[in-house]
Amino acid sequence: MKSLTALALLSAGLLSGITSCKNDSENTVPAGPQHFTVASWTQDLQYVAATSSLTEGSLTFKGKGLEANGSRYIWHKEYVYLMNLPEKRFVQYKMGVDGSLVQNAYILTDGVVPNYFQSINVVDDNTLLVLGANDSGNNGSIGWARLSVPDLKVVAKGTLTVPYNAAKPGLEFYPGKGYVDNGKFILGGYFYNTATRAYEVDGVKALVYDYPAMTNLNVAQSNATAGGIGYDYLSSLTTDEEGNHYFVASAGKYWTGLGGKSGVLRIKKGATEFDKDYFFDVTSQVGRQGCLMGMNYVSNGIAFGTVQYEELMTSVRDRLKNVGQVVKLDLRNQKATLMNVPLSPVSMVRSPLVFNGKYYTGIAPVDQPAFIYEFDPAGDANGFKKGLSLDGGGSVQVQLIAPHPTK
Repeated sequence: MKSLTALALLSAGLLSGITSCKNDSENTVPAGPQHFTVASWTQDLQYVAATSSLTEGSLTFKGKGLEANGSRYIWHKEYVYLMNLPEKRFVQYKMGVDGSLVQNAYILTDGVVPNYFQSINVVDDNTLLVLGANDSGNNGSIGWARLSVPDLKVVAKGTLTVPYNAAKPGLEFYPGKGYVDNGKFILGGYFYNTATRAYEVDGVKALVYDYPAMTNLNVAQSNATAGGIGYDYLSSLTTDEEGNHYFVASAGKYWTGLGGKSGVLRIKKGATEFDKDYFFDVTSQVGRQGCLMGMNYVSNGIAFGTVQYEELMTSVRDRLKNVGQVVKLDLRNQKATLMNVPLSPVSMVRSPLVFNGKYYTGIAPVDQPAFIYEFDPAGDANGFKKGLSLDGGGSVQVQLIAPHPTK
């Protein structure tokens, strides 16, 4: 593993200003320069690396970042976390004010949930809730664990009941994204039959548990479409200023459904059922059998996400081709606007960033230059700017963008 070169420190003038403060009101640490961590997959290795800007300059991963094998990524406060599936390690990296990035800690996941963390959720400032299952099937039961952060300790763990049909032993529930609200943990996911190698759907289902006990299963169901919600390693669950929660419902032939209409479902703040008056049908607006893959809320009812054009695909592996496009989503008026950006593999929707009222994601068309793009929620289909260029020594796909602290 390689060390990441620290970027610019605060100026000597600022430091001398701090030490010369004469009273408590002045004795505060001024904000330093803003840095960002970007996680990427290149044609050779996977990296996490820091940059001083998302809107200009260039970032070369190969030989400069930390080599990191990750499948699921999140960031919380000053830490980036990734799930290393081959080694079954959940790894914590600390982002420094000076642009530094260092591995801080890790936890071996085998036996915790009980195998590896499939679903990773931030439930409050000090707690992550992770879920998983055995490789051989869950048979109506999966594991959960609460982790304290930033010390990365298991403070509680157990099992919870999930829907199961003994007549279909190959049919399993795969946990996705979830959230805690009003003493309940509401969990998305999808059903996949390992015997038939196909998704099985009956409307849309969310699992509701008492939190923190993780007991008393109830199922919230909507028949607005037929697909999975809250896919585990995509940015597929978001919340607005009022505390209402929005699940991406992917109903694609190649993604958690059977080829139906994909869109957005809402569960209002404090509720445990889907809002019966709300289904944002994105597929019908964007054409090309667009399957909504993920989204991030920005502000004033506006979110950004990515659609996967399934008519350009022949298998799920084709998501690695140029089949994805950024879409602006007006959640209040249920209006979808395709952004006039190049098509790209759908990794752009893994862990994008909402920062200072803008949306940032990596767009990396196959065999073409890759960039971070900035999208303005107040703009139209051309309301974006091409920013930081990305070099992976060949192909590169952005998996996560996270802001460093400035104090």
